[in-house]
Amino acid sequence: MVEFLMAAFIMAIGLLGLTALQTLALRSTTTSRGMSTSVLVADGIMERINTEARQSYLGMIFSSAPTGATRYVGKAPVAPGVKPTDPVPGGAIVDYFDFAGTPLTSAAGAYYTVSTWVDSQVIGNGTSGSTDVFRVRVEFNESPDPTNPGQYVKHAINLTRTVIHA
Repeated sequence: MVEFLMAAFIMAIGLLGLTALQTLALRSTTTSRGMSTSVLVADGIMERINTEARQSYLGMIFSSAPTGATRYVGKAPVAPGVKPTDPVPGGAIVDYFDFAGTPLTSAAGAYYTVSTWVDSQVIGNGTSGSTDVFRVRVEFNESPDPTNPGQYVKHAINLTRTVIHA
């Protein structure tokens, strides 16, 4: 009987360890998915910026108006030299996305907040266009922080790209 109780006790400790490992694995999976989706969202914004830049640059070369509206290209620099750890500067373009990375029209229900701004700008000589350094920061709050009840773990990724446009 004592051997059976000892075996049950050892098995219970093992099962508790497996439960802790499962919880840790779920948290890591959620963080990994959030980071992967935020990179995809940021890359999508950067591709839109590249598309706008190419359209405006081709419009300049061929003396025709660029097709489509430009949302990102042609903006004045907001705050040159913002470091990744600095707050998002005022005047940045802000977009919202849900957990799956689908764009939203407002902050209601948003999981990802994407801030885009022109960090610095070099004006060309009239034939070569302008060069802007764009920064995109995606921020999201993960599940509650186990070390601080009621607080969320904040994650952010930053992408920088230089584009030439008209």
